[in-house]
Amino acid sequence: MPALALALLVVLSSAALVVDRLSLDTAKSELQTAAEAAALAAARELANDDRLRPEFNSAALQMKSRMAAARIASENVIAGEPLSLNIQDDGDVRCGRLKVDPSTGEVTFIESEGDDMPTTVAVNARRTSDRDAAVALPFRTFLAPTDADVVAVAEASINFEVIGMRPVEGLSIPTLPLAILSQADAVADSDSGKTPETKAGSSKASQAGKPKRPSVPTWARDIEKRRGTDRFGYDSATGEVVSSADGIPEITLRTAARSNDGNSNAFVVALTGDTTQASLSRQIRDGWSADDLEPLGGELLFDQGPLQLAGLRGVDGNLLGRALREVLGQSRVVLLYDREVGDKRASVASLQISGMVAGRVMSVRELSSCECEVVFQPSVMATRSAVTVEGSLTGCQKNKYVANLRLTN
Repeated sequence: MPALALALLVVLSSAALVVDRLSLDTAKSELQTAAEAAALAAARELANDDRLRPEFNSAALQMKSRMAAARIASENVIAGEPLSLNIQDDGDVRCGRLKVDPSTGEVTFIESEGDDMPTTVAVNARRTSDRDAAVALPFRTFLAPTDADVVAVAEASINFEVIGMRPVEGLSIPTLPLAILSQADAVADSDSGKTPETKAGSSKASQAGKPKRPSVPTWARDIEKRRGTDRFGYDSATGEVVSSADGIPEITLRTAARSNDGNSNAFVVALTGDTTQASLSRQIRDGWSADDLEPLGGELLFDQGPLQLAGLRGVDGNLLGRALREVLGQSRVVLLYDREVGDKRASVASLQISGMVAGRVMSVRELSSCECEVVFQPSVMATRSAVTVEGSLTGCQKNKYVANLRLTN
């Protein structure tokens, strides 16, 4: 009988150890997931619109990043309790950059100092006894130890060396099918049958005999040089557009009509032959899917130079306005064009797309049955859909509006 009792005790003790080990492994897995979620949220916050304001404050941005990490951490439960992070400067969330040793290729995390522009967040998530937060083990009343320390480390980065966009895990990329005039010297070329010499001659003659083209808003002038209006703002807490200045300039877009009025500076982009109302509304609402991008090989890349895409004229103003109002305030990627080729009276133009930026539709107004006026404000966004230069971790701002977001440790 004593032997049976002893054997039973051994079996129960072994089972208790197994249960404790499973509980501990589960807690470690939960903590790692929470740390990664917090790091991603914090890194995404580093891609904040504050970067576009003249009074940008790096310390304030880093605090927002740490607060975002703490907020997401608190929504994750580890062993029945929410995760708490210390967000003080020397706490669990550190902002900095990744540095690559050119001789060894080793990547190290360098914490930000002063006015550094951070691109990486390291999160050290802890459920430990020194914080009175160690993970309690199920059989703590029978076996020692009664609890255990659990630690998880995660690191996430944003990278502005973006060369394009690609759907991830079957999700659409966050785009709007709009192309915006890049700069004032963009060329509208309708002399496709002429030689370069005759084009140059006709251009000189045209310039001599005709008044200059009216100045229209461009991305370079209104946004990069900050000459646009500032009538609207975006409330990140509510996700709504507000009628007050926020320090970020806006550009007023006028979609192309089927006429040669010279005042348009935006086109609706058609990737495929499907230009139906339903297709256009879906692309505005959901972005571009892999199927939409099939003519471009399933991705939107600029590493080989400008792209030639079709721009639509005379798109139904009511349809376009109604669809754009559904995405007011949402940060989306749009395209920039610097050349418009074809007859301006035709329904389709060939656009030379030079790059991409990000921004928000702040206001929409129908001008006519085939034109819309859109107030558009730039934004900074981080997305897994952004494609970066292979092996790049420097965070060099080649595109200050769109960044790749990913776990880097």
